[in-house]
Amino acid sequence: MTIWNKVRKWGQLRGIDKVDAQVQYQRVLQEVVEIHDAMINKDKAEFQDAIGDTIVTLINLANTEEYAAELCLENAFEVIEKRKGFTTKRGDFVRYGKLDSYSKDLCDIRQGNPDNEYYIDEPTKENFKWVSN
Repeated sequence: MTIWNKVRKWGQLRGIDKVDAQVQYQRVLQEVVEIHDAMINKDKAEFQDAIGDTIVTLINLANTEEYAAELCLENAFEVIEKRKGFTTKRGDFVRYGKLDSYSKDLCDIRQGNPDNEYYIDEPTKENFKWVSN
């Protein structure tokens, strides 16, 4: 049995799969706050636990709406992995559609496929470095 199915079974045994999605959504938010608390407190064990708990709550949330979380992840990543954009010095990825016109032009030069938010060729890490204007 996959970990995905173990989590779903765990939720079904506890009736989580039948709750209102809003209830499970609130649970997701609580777990995300625990991630932040662990980061502030530099508690690596709690951070790891909170990440795991958040993933469990996301799987359960998807299940309340009769979606498979792994399919949600696969579908989202198919789009995300092809997205053009730049990573800021802080580490935030800014997708093509949110860039100013100068940065879009630079993105088109560095990542190809002009005027399109998705690239065609396999990019390298250098393609995503942020360049200030």
